[in-house]
Amino acid sequence: MVRCRPARFRLDILRGPQPIPVMSDLLLSYAISRGRALPPPPHDDEVLGRLAAAVYLHPLREGRRSPREEAYLAGATPQRLETSQGLVSTWRWGPADGPLVGLVHGWQGHAGQLGGFAAPLAAAGFGVLAFDAPGHGDSPDAELSVPSLARVVTDLGTRLGGFFGLVGHSMGAAAAAMATTLGVRPAALVLVSPPLSQAESVARMADRLQFTPAVAEAFVRALEQKSGFRHGEVDMRVAARRAGFPALLFHDPEDRSTPFRNSELIAVEWPGARIVPCPGRGHLRILSTPSVHEQTVTFLSARRPPG
Repeated sequence: MVRCRPARFRLDILRGPQPIPVMSDLLLSYAISRGRALPPPPHDDEVLGRLAAAVYLHPLREGRRSPREEAYLAGATPQRLETSQGLVSTWRWGPADGPLVGLVHGWQGHAGQLGGFAAPLAAAGFGVLAFDAPGHGDSPDAELSVPSLARVVTDLGTRLGGFFGLVGHSMGAAAAAMATTLGVRPAALVLVSPPLSQAESVARMADRLQFTPAVAEAFVRALEQKSGFRHGEVDMRVAARRAGFPALLFHDPEDRSTPFRNSELIAVEWPGARIVPCPGRGHLRILSTPSVHEQTVTFLSARRPPG
């Protein structure tokens, strides 16, 4: 039997008191809206936890590339590459023998969103690689988590001879940082509007859909089983404490998607980290900010060996 919170009611002027949907109804409705197949009943805690994980890991392909983003990609060499997480569509700019910088987009984003970094980096002599994460953009459908995206970054680095630097946005920043705990050894990282931890996003979903404690625990177990990582390991501060290289963080103090406080907490744990506040640039416009591109080039160029 599903253990749900006691029914609560709201007053509808026309229809009188109406029950507020309980947790299981909210989750099942949300899963349907996200295109997830519902498991057959009975819907016990473990079943609901697994369904919550399937919803949490399933991206929606939202929006098309803008004309500007299409133009960024039109100037690159496209290629599909195999990773342990499936095929990914990639684009490459700059000299083939230049130090390689990887661009990692965020949840429900795509490679073109970071295309503004490509030309300045290529002009400075860097090779640049962007890709659509599994389940995003032109890449095939797949579930995605920070650990699985970190594995994609790691696989691409291994295949292409390593990343000199990584530029990650939002979830891509978390994946870029986590990749450094899986074997990627960059000279530096650029983190744009980073999240803090999986625990925070899981808690937000559990609260929004009114999960019982038992379902919330089953949700976390399902995520751990799928990713192979313990819940607490999917945290930017874990990578920060292990980092042996500097990081540059860009963040709008009024970002409504990922709080500026995230960058402050990460920087405290990351030796050599520096935060650049970008007021008024929001969560996405920050990616098309020329000063962000310029400072990224300067930061990474300073880490190149002489000659």
